[in-house]
Amino acid sequence: MNLNKKILLFFISVCIYSISHAQVEVARLITKIPASTNIGTSGTQNFSANGFGAFINFGFPVSVTDAITAEGGFYYFGNNDTHIAESPLLAGYRHLLAGEDYGWYVEPVLGYTIGGTDIQKTDANGDALYKANGNQDDQNVNGPTAGMGLGYIFPVSGRIRFNIGLRYVHAFVLNDPSTNIFSFRISHSFSFGRRNN
Repeated sequence: MNLNKKILLFFISVCIYSISHAQVEVARLITKIPASTNIGTSGTQNFSANGFGAFINFGFPVSVTDAITAEGGFYYFGNNDTHIAESPLLAGYRHLLAGEDYGWYVEPVLGYTIGGTDIQKTDANGDALYKANGNQDDQNVNGPTAGMGLGYIFPVSGRIRFNIGLRYVHAFVLNDPSTNIFSFRISHSFSFGRRNN
């Protein structure tokens, strides 16, 4: 069995024994970008944009109220001619506050974000930088990521369980814009295995 088949088999096995939440979210990005002037770039300016995202969040229960989570997502933001796209890969620990398998929860997360922009890099003098092939060299938003979520998981209704939440995530990016994302998310769970109720 080749490596790709082994990875696919592992992923399917994990899904069979876990519960995942998947849906879209509305998000707000805040960062700083180079400030352009007629003589080049001088300093930075605040940049913010509304955007959207999608995610899939797997929960691996360790008790009735606690779960280790793994999440992959995608965000897209645009403001005038500036665009930022990010894909965070996060691990977290979700703790339900009520002592039940539903209710209010907190979820700290850590991971890594991969992403890019169409914001051109500049040198210390504000001159545009280019790659060896002559194309513009754009800033990226790759870096370690940390955040905190707060939300509410509703009791099971039929086969559907809804989850609403707020989340703040910060990507620590060296030499390029660090991003702050505030998001509101609504999701419902997909159960790939049996629940013990």
